[in-house]
Amino acid sequence: METPKVSAGIPATSSETRASRTATEDARVSKEFETVFISQFVDQMMKTVDYGPTSGGQGAEMWRSFLSQAMAEQLSERGGLGLSANIEQMLGAYRR
Repeated sequence: METPKVSAGIPATSSETRASRTATEDARVSKEFETVFISQFVDQMMKTVDYGPTSGGQGAEMWRSFLSQAMAEQLSERGGLGLSANIEQMLGAYRR
């Protein structure tokens, strides 16, 4: 009797299940990559904005980082820049 292969701690029962799990993983990874990319993009953009007398210091840098991350997550959830679909397609082609 053949022992099923284990991927990420979950036994694979069929090639269709593995393909489905892989597609789900590709979608998740693609969305996370796009969120990180947007976060970096927004952070760089926000560095060009002057917030007045409270715009300097370590506190402002930390606040900007949190704000950039929150904006990136919201933008990504609302469709993002379209990067995740392309990345997901490339990951799928790579796995074939």
